[in-house]
Amino acid sequence: MVWYSRRMMDGNISIRDQLIARSADLTRSELKVVRVLIDNYPLAVMGPMSALARQAHVSDPTVMRAVSKLGFDSYQDMKTAMLAELDNNRFSPLHVLRSKDAEAFRSDNVHNLFIDGIIANLTAMRDGYLPPNFRAALDLLGRRRRYVHCLGGRSSKSLAKLLCGHLIQARPGVTHIDGGPADLVDILVDFTENDTLAVFDYRRYQDDIIAFSRAARDRGTRILLFTDMWQSPIADFADITLSAPIETISPFDTLVPGLVQIETLLAAMMADQESRVQSRLEDIEEIREKYGKTLF
Repeated sequence: MVWYSRRMMDGNISIRDQLIARSADLTRSELKVVRVLIDNYPLAVMGPMSALARQAHVSDPTVMRAVSKLGFDSYQDMKTAMLAELDNNRFSPLHVLRSKDAEAFRSDNVHNLFIDGIIANLTAMRDGYLPPNFRAALDLLGRRRRYVHCLGGRSSKSLAKLLCGHLIQARPGVTHIDGGPADLVDILVDFTENDTLAVFDYRRYQDDIIAFSRAARDRGTRILLFTDMWQSPIADFADITLSAPIETISPFDTLVPGLVQIETLLAAMMADQESRVQSRLEDIEEIREKYGKTLF
């Protein structure tokens, strides 16, 4: 167990990857435990072992057997390792740069290595990150009686703006929140239980984004969170959380998986509400043509 934890802290391998790698040795019941751990990583271990057993619909002894086969001495041992990894992955790009494999990062093949990493992230997201919250997120964004507000942080505000721009073409009542802390406070006056806040918060998590989201939740607003696998503190009170693997060989985390989540949600929304979306798009095109905003 010492070897396992040390490798986690060195950043050479993630606990989530270990869960997947060792799944072949598990029984069908034990695999249920791993699925809950992956789908709710790392929140699934925040409570007692009995809570994890209930989520996986298995017995406490089954959880213990799975934990042992995964290389941990106890449930508490696994919990400690996951929380240690969580802390270890909240560092700045400078820390990440110092901890990267220098040979790989400075390789002449860095282009291919980076793209291979992005592909691996998208594969992991396809296999373990979208279900089961994807359908619930789609339902929340598609409810036309709810206003949708999109908010992002320093690097993720581009994703919030993109989501807003696409949603406007699919449904009414969508806004992009921008501005400083004072602007955010003033905007809260209009938030009610009829609103949804789609918020993007990836490591390093921002206090102002967290505080605004909590204040919106206190006013009854539903929270849809887009975050990384270590999860923003907003996940503690969000209604729906969509996690994405964001680490690459670069010291800067990638936003590509978050972008894919957005575009996948929008594609599914188009399929679910084809007739209503088509009618809205026809109206938009008519207005664009009338005011000369479409070239061809």
